[in-house]
Amino acid sequence: MAKQASDDRPLYEVFLDDVDQMLTLYDASVQHLLEAVRHDGYFDDLDPDTLIWPKSQVVSGSIGIEALQFRAKLVGAIYRGLPPIRDARLAEAYAPFAYLVPRYHAGNRIYLQLKQQFVKRGVGDGQAFLKLYQSFYLEALTKGELHTPGAAEEALAKVNITQVPMSHAQAVAEALAKVEVVADPRWAEAYTYTLDDETVEGSLRDLLQDVAQRTLDLIAAGGLLSTRYNYLTNFGWFGVSVWKVIVEGDVAVEALGIRLKEVTEDVHRLSAMLVEFLQAHQEDPTKLRPKLYWYGQPYSYLTRDMIDVATRIVTRVNAVSKGQMVLPSLLIGQAKGRFVDYPHVGKTAEWSSLKRKWRLLKWARLCWQLGRKRKRLDRAQVPVPERYEKAWQLWGAWSEATKACLDIDVKVTIDPLFAPVAKAMDLGNGKHKILFLPTHQSLVEHLISFPVWQSPQLLEAIGWEKPEPFVILARRGLSKATSFKMGSREMTVFGMTPEEYDRMFEELDGNVTRESLDGAGHSTPRMLEAMFERPGLIYPMGTTASFDIQLFPLQYALFAKLPQDVVIIPVAFRGTHSLWRRCPKGNLNINPGTVEAVICPPMLGETTLMPKRGSLRIQAEAAALFQAMHITSLLNPEKI
Repeated sequence: MAKQASDDRPLYEVFLDDVDQMLTLYDASVQHLLEAVRHDGYFDDLDPDTLIWPKSQVVSGSIGIEALQFRAKLVGAIYRGLPPIRDARLAEAYAPFAYLVPRYHAGNRIYLQLKQQFVKRGVGDGQAFLKLYQSFYLEALTKGELHTPGAAEEALAKVNITQVPMSHAQAVAEALAKVEVVADPRWAEAYTYTLDDETVEGSLRDLLQDVAQRTLDLIAAGGLLSTRYNYLTNFGWFGVSVWKVIVEGDVAVEALGIRLKEVTEDVHRLSAMLVEFLQAHQEDPTKLRPKLYWYGQPYSYLTRDMIDVATRIVTRVNAVSKGQMVLPSLLIGQAKGRFVDYPHVGKTAEWSSLKRKWRLLKWARLCWQLGRKRKRLDRAQVPVPERYEKAWQLWGAWSEATKACLDIDVKVTIDPLFAPVAKAMDLGNGKHKILFLPTHQSLVEHLISFPVWQSPQLLEAIGWEKPEPFVILARRGLSKATSFKMGSREMTVFGMTPEEYDRMFEELDGNVTRESLDGAGHSTPRMLEAMFERPGLIYPMGTTASFDIQLFPLQYALFAKLPQDVVIIPVAFRGTHSLWRRCPKGNLNINPGTVEAVICPPMLGETTLMPKRGSLRIQAEAAALFQAMHITSLLNPEKI
């Protein structure tokens, strides 16, 4: 049972009010976890009867060096064994996903050709065509049973570590071939489509069923990949890296035989954080508002603080033990294996403190100048849409100057599958509702992304003649990251208060802001309204990452509220995390480097979003698919 905070403190701080009770909860939690991972082979060289976590002696304080070393042995076995298991399972999940992606995009092109013929024949409009297509989903959802996950996922699901979001999609994909749709003479009519100079003819039923099968197969594969990534990386690799610091910190304090009060307190703090972390991952992701943060900014703050405390423990122990402890590679951005950062992006140099300060002062001047220009534009009362265009141009010029000032090189890469899909949907006609879903690893994206949205590569790929001012969804108070005190007032580097910045961001730019805990809730109606009025909307997914390969699941409730005719374009900003790490708290160590913005092919909401139903559960399938798109476009699937 998850304990709840009765005030505004983090839950781990509440746990620390009673250290003995916290340690008891910690022991129970980790024993529960050991039982869940028994089958993975971490403990093959141990007697199964000895696989019992030594309980903390909450009264006497210490359980002795042998028991602490046995704890470290158990955790060390998982720590060493998990990376190769992660590599193997992610490779196994990636292979079918990579195969199915081009088939899915080809399916969207087929769908668009069939829809055009359907409307041209006068047998119905676009909505009638969509209804026919989605009848496959509805029928299969009615008859299908939940898919049974593999042994690893099933074991973790039993202890609520993973909820296996592909369960519905997999069942529907398997049942689709047997679906009998309601009798309708239009199903039997002959249709054709042409792809790559090959023409295929068939009944509308058979051709649309093929499109649905391609889509559902990819959703199921994406669900498997994202599920494995979440429990093997976001949960497993990170969790055991922190856990390793806890057990080795305990051993170090006991072995040194001296009082290290600060280290002991930090070990207790990190243990309490780990309990909160475990409880957060036991939340049901289909709830609109998880109680313990998983998905959101407070969870990200928790993992950042875990890294900071782990670093402090290692530093303090090594100060008296001549390097007895080493921080796990994942916590310092040196992870190896599959699905880590590509080697051609990221930090290219480490500035000296003096040079960094000089660059940041130059950048602050650019921000201050931008603030003055925006204030003049705000006072000028320029009518919409001219005001939006001028504001967009100001941001673009500032972003270009920022890149030059901070020595950040940004390359724009258009996926080869983008052009044929965009051509099939006539994406450049200005009639589509386009939702860009960029990754959000670091605050660097806010500094360098405007030239990407205005780049010749993107304009050519979409089919636009000139840059268009998009709508951006952003967290309220975002500018506080650059704020400072000026007397009794809080000012940002833009020469205005955070509140004034937010007002202008909405009124001058026409953007949408939300509270950090809003998720896709109260801001969604305003976001959807803006989507109908503007050429594109940018929705940075998740929140800034605490470690370089931390990728959050997407807020699935958003996909239940999107219009079905939306076009969704995932975007991956590779290499941003190492340029401006979130750790330690308040870090301002920005460094030069290379970022690659990868623009993925457009994805049709009509084929991909599940039919709207009373339950939002099935929208978790679509959310998992888009997370899989981010994982595979942001990170290198090959082992390095």
